[in-house]
Amino acid sequence: MEFRYSTEQNDLRESLSGFLRDAAPLSGLRASAGHDAALWQRLCSELELAGLHIPLEYGGAGGTLVESAIVFAELGRALTPVPLAATTFAIEAVFRTGDEEQRRRLLKGMLCGEQIGALAVAGPDDTDPSTAPVRADWHDGTVLTGRCGPVLHGHVADLFIVPAVADGAVTLHVVAADAPGVTVVSQPSFDITRPIARLELTQAPAEALSAGAPDDVERLIDVARVLLAAEMLGGAEACLAMSAEYACTRKQFDRPIGSFQAVKHACAEMLIEIDATRAAVMYAAMSAANDDELRIAGPLAKAQAADTYTLCAGSAIQVHGGIAFTWEHDLHLYFRRAKTTQALFGGSTHHRRLLADRIGL
Repeated sequence: MEFRYSTEQNDLRESLSGFLRDAAPLSGLRASAGHDAALWQRLCSELELAGLHIPLEYGGAGGTLVESAIVFAELGRALTPVPLAATTFAIEAVFRTGDEEQRRRLLKGMLCGEQIGALAVAGPDDTDPSTAPVRADWHDGTVLTGRCGPVLHGHVADLFIVPAVADGAVTLHVVAADAPGVTVVSQPSFDITRPIARLELTQAPAEALSAGAPDDVERLIDVARVLLAAEMLGGAEACLAMSAEYACTRKQFDRPIGSFQAVKHACAEMLIEIDATRAAVMYAAMSAANDDELRIAGPLAKAQAADTYTLCAGSAIQVHGGIAFTWEHDLHLYFRRAKTTQALFGGSTHHRRLLADRIGL
């Protein structure tokens, strides 16, 4: 397999990067409180970013996961304050586990930006039948009871995709945010560019997405792992670019600090890890159509990208020195994003253990 983007994919990356520089500069992040509704509407209606890899017959753009990974990388590079991850994962859940009628009914609103979806999965316990915090019962229809979170952009979501256990198995359910028995509690987030909420359910009416096979839930999480890895790759590249620019302009002893060996080594280490992560992310995205390959590439890419992003964000702070520790500097926003995204769906140790289990070690 050749790890190289096509001309069209490079054009997508460059055009989206230019769009975000103008429409979503870093200077506006703090004022957005993690959600720019007008920008999200533009990204959905003008650029159709929410459904790039969803087939045309359901309202998507008919692309592949590669295009979606490019989009995640660019939005991660800019820390764009929109619910891309939350809604894309919800869209993927409906597409993979919903029946034909549910796909046509539920996807349209999320794809065009009229509705915001959120996948109520944050860690491995949420989809394990023995530890899932939400249960499904039958009272004149399916109802859910339990508490789950943190849910990305849960405070602005119109519908939630919730895993619930019934008869010893976990299936996904659609829950409307305004349904009776649903309470959404905003929570403080370490990453101020990506707000979170807790979802509390008390016999809340739900609609089961029961058309998928049991393995489809795990495949959904693997796709989410790949896209988050792409997002973290974009963030790590931003940290390196900021460090290289600062090292060339900041002077000590009448010399740019980039000429000092310690700074050179820090930037070189970032570059090496980014190159390895880029290969892992590209391979995972390009092989996503093969379920067996995705089972291996998903956790591998997530673990590699999480460690790389954390390294780059921390090293970038060291390169910048004292200025990077101030609230006004943007680097700490990248560090916060790196640490919170690293924990999603389980940390790096969990993903390496999962990878070892899947390859039989």
